[in-house]
Amino acid sequence: MKKAFLIITLIAGFGAATFAQDKAKTPEQRADHLTKALQKRLNLTADQAGKVHTIMFERATRVDSLKLNGAGGDKKMNRMVRRDIKYTTDQKLTAVLNADQLKAFKDWKATHKNKHGNKPAAQTDVKQG
Repeated sequence: MKKAFLIITLIAGFGAATFAQDKAKTPEQRADHLTKALQKRLNLTADQAGKVHTIMFERATRVDSLKLNGAGGDKKMNRMVRRDIKYTTDQKLTAVLNADQLKAFKDWKATHKNKHGNKPAAQTDVKQG
């Protein structure tokens, strides 16, 4: 009985590990997901949705490239590149959105930031050790 339970547990464990690995989304899938979320929250037009998808796809591709290549293990450089990607994406989105949508987008970002507990930029540069 104990062996059967152990075998079932091992099989379930391997199944869960395999399922977790399948969750990695492609840049296209992430861009689709973000575009749909923004379209729902901001009431984007079809033209805006196409532009937002292009911006989000570029962002996802750049982030994937950074994850694969990195900056030779330099965490500070990776952080700087990520901030640049975020800033560039926000600037491009600002050009696409109207005033009401931009306000809603900024509110959504602030809520998202608070929800996930991001620290202010001044605290992220402090080395712990």
